[in-house]
Amino acid sequence: MNRLNYFNSYNSKHDFHEDQLTRAYLVVLKHSYHAFVAFFDYCRTKHVIDIGKEEKSFSLSELTEEGWEIDTQKSNPTIETNWLLSVLITDEHLHSSKAINAVKRNARYDGIITFGENLTLIIENKPNSYNVWFNQLNPSKENLDSETKIYSDPVVLEWKEIIKQLNNLLNMPTMTGYEKMMITDFLSYIDESHPKLNPYDNFSLCKGNEALIYRRIGNILKDIVENPARITEHKGWGVNIAIPFYSIRKIGLIFERNKDDWYLELSLIFSDTIGQARNFYNAKPTINHLPKNWLITPNFHFSFMQKNLVWFRASDYNNYLEYWIKNYNKIRQYKISEIPELIKSLETNKIIIYNDSKKKEMDEKIFSKRYSTLNACPGFGIIYTIPGKMAEVLDKTDELKQILKDKIREGLLVIHEKADSFLKK
Repeated sequence: MNRLNYFNSYNSKHDFHEDQLTRAYLVVLKHSYHAFVAFFDYCRTKHVIDIGKEEKSFSLSELTEEGWEIDTQKSNPTIETNWLLSVLITDEHLHSSKAINAVKRNARYDGIITFGENLTLIIENKPNSYNVWFNQLNPSKENLDSETKIYSDPVVLEWKEIIKQLNNLLNMPTMTGYEKMMITDFLSYIDESHPKLNPYDNFSLCKGNEALIYRRIGNILKDIVENPARITEHKGWGVNIAIPFYSIRKIGLIFERNKDDWYLELSLIFSDTIGQARNFYNAKPTINHLPKNWLITPNFHFSFMQKNLVWFRASDYNNYLEYWIKNYNKIRQYKISEIPELIKSLETNKIIIYNDSKKKEMDEKIFSKRYSTLNACPGFGIIYTIPGKMAEVLDKTDELKQILKDKIREGLLVIHEKADSFLKK
């Protein structure tokens, strides 16, 4: 049975068993060429040869001319390639002073990658370095061709670097949706079944790396909610919590970057659609309890179906709130011919700022198009900002998670709701 067939798993072994981990990673290498290239390049950078006795490292283009095969859990397989390289994957940097040689033993290789007649990689996976026994890196003489030459130094790879590579790959524009799904599933598996292999468990270790910060944001939010399935990623916005209220459906913890640093925004955007807005203003929202460290942002916008088109700023958020509470009936869909009069009314009442640049934007994005109707959505947002340096310090303990929970509870009091239904106590 081919264990790298996606549907053939080790049913008798738990997810945290190292065989399951090996299989999962090799499945990623089999189905994602980007991940395969990253793995090979990592091996190449760690490959030390005995100059004068051994050939230089092969290039991937040379090796893949004849194709390649990936297998797992093979006992004494037939190896007839010109060269053999032993690879160890573990959780720390290790070095063996002993040269790799073929020995008489019954070997069962965790992974094996064969490049035509050129090269075989035998892979030993030891998630815990204290379980490493360097003699296991020696290939078995059984079924090993006598002409196969063995590289004297093994390649030692660290799981933390592999995880960092995979996170970085998710941001590559050439990645297919299928590859991203495979890698994302694998990283989630690591978080759930082998969390100690992911060293990026606080922001200070992410070193400003966007992919790792995104991953850390997701894991923090999963830790503060009762059901991790509530955590999703909204493209173009960021990682968020799906919540069960009619006037706000998601709370985002959004990564942002300026020239010198990065920061997080705990973002509660209420009344983003007509339906949400009607529920929001009908609830008589209040903001007097909010401390000054919240940024309050009126967010009126026009949309068509589920596509937001043009947003407007307001100069006075108290006036904005009072207006929409009193003019609840104006939260609706409008014919395109009604829009100029609506804009004039909102400008007169100082609900929106309608300057020359906004007029140009309306002409370009709305009036020059063929929209027959538009939705008028008086959105309302509150944002709590956490500078990156502060997040790094707070994340070294549970203080950051507690602050996020406290601020979420504080923010939801705007609509007189509690977070008990989805936050951990």
